[in-house]
Amino acid sequence: MADSNSNNRENDFEEALRQFIEARMRGEKPDIDAFVNKYPEFENQIRQKVQSFRKIDALFDSVMRSEENEFVDTTTGDDLVGQKVGSFEIVEMIGRGGMGVVYLAHDTRLDRSVAVKSIPAELQASSTAQSRFKREAKLLASLNHPNIAVIHEIIEQDEGGGYLILEYIPGQTLAERIANKPLKLEEALSIAQQVAEAVSAAHNKGVIHRDLKPGNIKITPDGRVKVLDFGLAKASVSENKNVENTVTQPGRVIGTPAYMSPEQARGKETDHRTDIWSFGCIMYEMLTGRLPFEGETATDTLARIIERKPDWDVLPQSTPMNIRILLRRCLEKNPHQRLGDIKNAALEIRETLSLGLLTESASALAVPTKSRKVAMIFGVVIIIVLSAIAVRFIPRQQAQPSSKVIRLVVLPFENLGSVEDEYFADGISEEIMSRLSTIHTLGVISRTSAIQYKDSNKAIREIGEELGVEYVLEGTVRWERPPEGPSRVRVTPQLIRVSDDTHLWSERYDAVLADIFQVQSDMAEQVAQALDITLLEPERQAIKSKPTENTEAYDYFLRGNLYFHRSYRETDMKSALQMYEKAVELDPRFALAYAAISEVHAQIYWYYYDRSEKRLTMAEAAVYKALEINPGLPEAHRALGFYYYWGHLEYDRALEQFAITQKSRPNDSMLWEGISYIQRRQGKFEQALTSIMKADELNPRTSILAGQVGRTLMLLRKYQQAERYYDRAISMAPDLPLAYGHKARIYVQAEGSTEKARAVLAEAPQNNKSEENGYIVNSLIMLDVFDRNYQEALDKLSLVSEDIDDQFNFIPNSLRYAEIYGYMDENELAKKYYEDARSILEAKIQERYEDARFHSALGIAYAGLGRKEDAIREGKLAVKLLPVAKEAWRGLFKVEALAKIYVMVGESDAAIEQLEYLLSIPGELSIPLLRLDPAWNPLHNHPHFKKLIETGN
Repeated sequence: MADSNSNNRENDFEEALRQFIEARMRGEKPDIDAFVNKYPEFENQIRQKVQSFRKIDALFDSVMRSEENEFVDTTTGDDLVGQKVGSFEIVEMIGRGGMGVVYLAHDTRLDRSVAVKSIPAELQASSTAQSRFKREAKLLASLNHPNIAVIHEIIEQDEGGGYLILEYIPGQTLAERIANKPLKLEEALSIAQQVAEAVSAAHNKGVIHRDLKPGNIKITPDGRVKVLDFGLAKASVSENKNVENTVTQPGRVIGTPAYMSPEQARGKETDHRTDIWSFGCIMYEMLTGRLPFEGETATDTLARIIERKPDWDVLPQSTPMNIRILLRRCLEKNPHQRLGDIKNAALEIRETLSLGLLTESASALAVPTKSRKVAMIFGVVIIIVLSAIAVRFIPRQQAQPSSKVIRLVVLPFENLGSVEDEYFADGISEEIMSRLSTIHTLGVISRTSAIQYKDSNKAIREIGEELGVEYVLEGTVRWERPPEGPSRVRVTPQLIRVSDDTHLWSERYDAVLADIFQVQSDMAEQVAQALDITLLEPERQAIKSKPTENTEAYDYFLRGNLYFHRSYRETDMKSALQMYEKAVELDPRFALAYAAISEVHAQIYWYYYDRSEKRLTMAEAAVYKALEINPGLPEAHRALGFYYYWGHLEYDRALEQFAITQKSRPNDSMLWEGISYIQRRQGKFEQALTSIMKADELNPRTSILAGQVGRTLMLLRKYQQAERYYDRAISMAPDLPLAYGHKARIYVQAEGSTEKARAVLAEAPQNNKSEENGYIVNSLIMLDVFDRNYQEALDKLSLVSEDIDDQFNFIPNSLRYAEIYGYMDENELAKKYYEDARSILEAKIQERYEDARFHSALGIAYAGLGRKEDAIREGKLAVKLLPVAKEAWRGLFKVEALAKIYVMVGESDAAIEQLEYLLSIPGELSIPLLRLDPAWNPLHNHPHFKKLIETGN
């Protein structure tokens, strides 16, 4: 027990010491005596660490600017071999670079080997060299990761020189390991994973290396990778603008040419993405034994980096597709299209290694790249990169143990009949897609993404790369209606392997319309056979299913699908409903159509087109009719799940139904989407992210899902990754304004930059969906308020006719006028509008007392009218009606409203308590928002609030 207590005490001390050091790094001066008194047994360690920092500060107390070329091709000064630096006996010189000479030394005190790094003699007088040397010491001291070499201490010499005492790493450098020959795939990926994790740890501290190369990577005899030499490292702009401006001047080319990013080669400003480029170069070199860009001179090399593409043909054929795609993302010349977070590279490589994708299946994932058109749009590739992870999500008891998921897209079949038959050809494609999606080892891309290639002239390989699929099924459909006799359908499908454009299978089906279901099932079985997939019996039965005997009813069902998938607009939903209802009128036993009817009713209710109990009753009746006809119908269980979710917010019951569907439809994009939304509402944000990314992987060409991935990342405050997904959403649907509004919000929440937010909104189109344009106008009003441009905010608000009325808030425009006039100290006008809002909201509560949105808004109106007790009562009631424990996302808005009420009525401590809680959990509140929003102005002089916004805790 004593040993256990001792270990706990030591662990507590190490954490406290880390926080103490970080405070020092931020320029704070924590009380050392108080710290020593708390941990007296560690006094020596504490004082040694603090003394090291003091030496660093004292050694480089004069910092001046200097030309970066002073650091190039320096020679050594005095040879220290055989001499002693402090208690370190210099054994031999083991390295030399522009920023220092490195020696192997023996630590006589602790009997260990260390590395001693000194500034070369000719740089001793350079304040810039000293500045960089000092910065390296501080940067290294701030990094604590098993794949980064650590700093032990710093030694000051009387003559003004200095030495860093570093961890000595035995073994080879990666440059020595490569020696112009490729590594085995598994070894290369293992090294790459460790490098990526080390660089990710540095980036998380705001540190950019800027000189990643094989020579700066050591591999120990036991296979441990250590990243060395942060001599050119810099703090990111967000971390330290002064360092950026004085030490890293734009226009100076710093680094090793062969591994420089294009922006680095041009002497432009760099950020963390320059390390990602260098990492890509290192991976490429490990796999091929050659550099991706190489010339006879440094100038030639830099020119190739800027102008040319790597030769992708030389990658080993065993390289998995996801690793090829990862390399392409790392080596994107445009940094905005490059992989945004090296942590994702580490994750992808780890999954590739752990999921056994380097076995025989690796060759199946590899594709020749000769003459390939690299036409991958920004962001889609991220989802393709994650495709290897899909194996994790498939119920193992359903799939064959050794099988891998084969990715396939069914392109819209070409209509060879009349224009009026277009929906029929699309419907045939969708039905074949639906049957194939019941096969567990087949990942079928969603209809929403596939339909975007309708009438496309893109080559099969280009489509395959954009969607990350290995096979494409396409075909033609002709529906013939002779004057006499039954209608006939001719379907000619063909299955194509993307990698070499080989036609693996084709067929011609010529049948009467009544046999169309047999044609579809035969086709699905033939595709499975061509792909060498052994069907399980449940899969075979699902493929052979026949939804109706009535071909006319089936025709109306297909017409309903056309409207159902077109958009979320009320007109399309009601048109779909008419078609589905006609289908069940013709065939009262058409279970699939009843399931569709239920989903339409539930969507109409969910999107606030009709929030009546009658609408929910119709959704319920339809889904139970479907289950009565066919109790095992997956689509019916999915519809019941959405009924529970959209209609009653009964999340556990909804997930139970989704789980039933998932057993036979594991790759249903809409299913994963619903699961994600529920997980998000339950507060399981990381799980929600995994689920929505799975949905996006199966449906990668829809801006809606890309935006939802971005929204989930924003709630997790992963703003940089969220920005990437919103960029992708915008690139896929530049005519839809909503994604612009959410992207603008990122800059406000993450940086407090209204300027950047306005720039994004300026790009949004102004001539599309009125409800989305309303969101843009409301976003501009918000920015005007944040910028204290209150009259401009009022002018824009006068153009908005609709109140804010969504699942999160109900805010009448009169309440918004009241708040803005309050910020302007126009108290009489504010009181008038608060009174108008009170009247509206009290009437709303009479209609729907249980709606927490009305109580929150009424609480704010009461606060504006000086009715303190009434205001607090309504605010608390809203939180009680919609607690975060039940509604982890929507409930946050009620807590924030309560905090605002407390501010308005003068209860500052209570308000700050609510704000601290909101900042401690995923959500939309951030420190920059607290600084910007005038609602929190009364708190700015409160000591606790000042500490909150200054330190973030």
